[in-house]
Amino acid sequence: MQVNPHNSSSASQLISNSSAAKINEPVTGKAQLKSEMERLAKDIYHKDMPKEPEATYYKPINKDANILRPIEEVMYDIGVAMAHLYMPGGDVPKTVERMLSPYDSVMAELRSEQPALANKSWGISINESGELTVTGSVNDDEKALIAEKLNSNEELVTAVNDFKSNYLKFIKMEPRGWGNYRVNESNFAEVFDFREMLETSRSNEDFKGTWDYETNWLKLNDNISAQLRSNASKR
Repeated sequence: MQVNPHNSSSASQLISNSSAAKINEPVTGKAQLKSEMERLAKDIYHKDMPKEPEATYYKPINKDANILRPIEEVMYDIGVAMAHLYMPGGDVPKTVERMLSPYDSVMAELRSEQPALANKSWGISINESGELTVTGSVNDDEKALIAEKLNSNEELVTAVNDFKSNYLKFIKMEPRGWGNYRVNESNFAEVFDFREMLETSRSNEDFKGTWDYETNWLKLNDNISAQLRSNASKR
């Protein structure tokens, strides 16, 4: 599905102060996109969010910036960021789609060689050097073994690094939703578990048949939101 980041009406639909509602997985096809995105907006933005200021110009938070930006430019940037963060076909969901196949290859190899280890409770994070690291209740030797297999898969490493760079890029432009949480280079490894993200966002056959995605972008958005609530502080 192609996303038009220039569509300001999409951004307006997403910026909502309605109360939270549960997202239902689409079962009747792409005609439900509008209603699903409205429901998604209710999960992302909460009724206690402050109202939009009625200003004509916006001053960047950076104290060194001395340029006043027209509100139209700010809203355009917000729309672009929301498309790439939350929408199917956006740069962030696309990186998760790219992770799944190489992740499954690593897991298949691990199950073949170390089936007990594959079933243990552990997670995947990324450090500041761009290497994949293993978290959770496994010992150091087990972490090293799993990490070696993960980092030997260049496709997986590249996709996770792309997720990180795109997330950090677009979250700077998104002042609400996920932008409410403090996530940066130094704490990124403590916030996101990519194994959890992948396992919880797999598409079932109905969703895959409708959207042609291996990952369910609605479940993905839910999981990212849940990890942020659990592991990151609010601004």
